[in-house]
Amino acid sequence: MQVQNRPYSATDVLLNLHKEIGKTQVVKSLEGLAKAGDLIEKVYGKQKIYFVNQSTLPSLGETELKDLETEISKKSKDVTSLREETRSIDAKLGALTNSLTTQQARERVAELSKQLERGKEKLVSLKSVCKDISPADKIKINKEHEKVIKEWRKRKRMCMDIVNAILENDGCKQSKKELMEEMGIDTDEDIGVMIPTSGA
Repeated sequence: MQVQNRPYSATDVLLNLHKEIGKTQVVKSLEGLAKAGDLIEKVYGKQKIYFVNQSTLPSLGETELKDLETEISKKSKDVTSLREETRSIDAKLGALTNSLTTQQARERVAELSKQLERGKEKLVSLKSVCKDISPADKIKINKEHEKVIKEWRKRKRMCMDIVNAILENDGCKQSKKELMEEMGIDTDEDIGVMIPTSGA
């Protein structure tokens, strides 16, 4: 306790002695040293803490105190420096842990190369079966597309008008969602589709 010069409980002392002495004997010894004035006893609730009576320790001169302060300041800087170095090493370690190994990178490159080749083959195959579309045919297809979209919007609007008319009826106690479920109506949003932009 003199060497460490810090507070100890009876349990701390018991553990430091590796339980070679019983707890009762440890407590009696600490209490005896406190009565003799070698230790100071402080009570915190049910816990008793013991530490060396500071008046029994040799006092330090002014020069020794300054030397200790200098050493403490140096050690504090060393600790700060080591913490920063540890953070830097941890960051590098994390980056290395999350990155692919050389073997994994080679396997990934090989996999992507195969996907690229398959994509090229598919593109060649599609090009071989596709026919060129004339400008006139393209205009015709776009017009037909716009016509279908307009009809889609019109029918959607008519359907929602009917649903809203039923809901406005005083006798209808259902929510819009409940009514549409009962009628078996799925909205575009329900099945994950959107009306395309006209002319797309």
